[in-house]
Amino acid sequence: MHLVPIIFIAMGAISLVIAAPSTEAASANLPELNHCDHKLTKSNKYLDYPFWKKFFKHLVPFTSSARVKMQFFLFKRDFPDCGKELFPNDDETLERSGFDARHPTRIIIHGWMSQGKGSLNRDVKSAYLSLTKPKPNTQNNDDDARNEPHTEAPRYEDFNIIVCDWSKISSNVNYFGVADMVEDLGFLLAEFVRFLHMRAGLQFDDVYLIGHSLGAQIAGSAGKQIRPFRFNTIYALDPAGPKFREQSDEYRIDASDAHYVESIQTSIGLGFEEPVGHATFYPNYGKDQKKCYMYGCSHKRAHDYFAESINSTKGFWGIRCERISKKTWVLLDNDGEFRMGGEPSDPKNGTFYVKTYDKKPYAMGTKQALADASRQEERTTEVYH
Repeated sequence: MHLVPIIFIAMGAISLVIAAPSTEAASANLPELNHCDHKLTKSNKYLDYPFWKKFFKHLVPFTSSARVKMQFFLFKRDFPDCGKELFPNDDETLERSGFDARHPTRIIIHGWMSQGKGSLNRDVKSAYLSLTKPKPNTQNNDDDARNEPHTEAPRYEDFNIIVCDWSKISSNVNYFGVADMVEDLGFLLAEFVRFLHMRAGLQFDDVYLIGHSLGAQIAGSAGKQIRPFRFNTIYALDPAGPKFREQSDEYRIDASDAHYVESIQTSIGLGFEEPVGHATFYPNYGKDQKKCYMYGCSHKRAHDYFAESINSTKGFWGIRCERISKKTWVLLDNDGEFRMGGEPSDPKNGTFYVKTYDKKPYAMGTKQALADASRQEERTTEVYH
């Protein structure tokens, strides 16, 4: 007797299921607010399996069929850890991505044997986006009766932070074979930025390129191939030296690649001894960074310094210097101090010596700030008898 009602109930449920759109279909019609193409946070995993998969694919140098490829992932204040992939000549994806040409654009390019989820990209991306958030005001007035916390307004409304992932190529153990592809990779980057200019109204003068090691050489190549336009700034973080030291300026990064080119040179073996760009900074004389005992540590320290420089309250400050020989430097401390890195860039010309601490935070601030801090410490020191 209860069979008929059960049948009608079942038929009604089926009709509701048919009429109601599926969760997948409904979500497909909504803006892709939570879509994540490239998660960029520090992983607790000891091994990065996607990177090592690419590495082992190239274990026998250049036997894989991988072509020159570069991927582009956008990060903004509203999605700081989940990048949205942008594709050259794909207007629809660009329109949905959240890219906004009114915001400054900062493009990060990793180096050889690095990858899209490496510390360079994480740290520099996070440092830039930290400038879009309010921060505590350390200058609070002690006489404020309410003793309410104060915050400073964000320095920037937002950024377009774009991470270039070319790890399908950079994971190849054949360094010189990879270095031969710099021109092709620079072309891909230049074409991508030109696409943003044509389709999204990007202004080239709003663009900084931040490249580490071979990534700096790719940035320089892109700067050459974007002409007659010019990028605002290129930060070359210990630009790769092997193969490029003997090249002419036409085939390596140099001052003509952007309106302003600043290099931070931290190692001799993997980087350059000679100045590169308009301004060249030599932290700790440009070699053997403090407490760096492992191979490649000094080379990596360049992007550690730069990431810290973006939002450091002290900053890295250098004095002019002349390098007479490998062991002889002349420090010219009567011409003031000049900021290394930072946001926005601060164009200057010359070579500069910078002293750092041996652990994070590395920035020491200006000599005047150090002297003031020392005097303050002396005034507050109590002596007991």
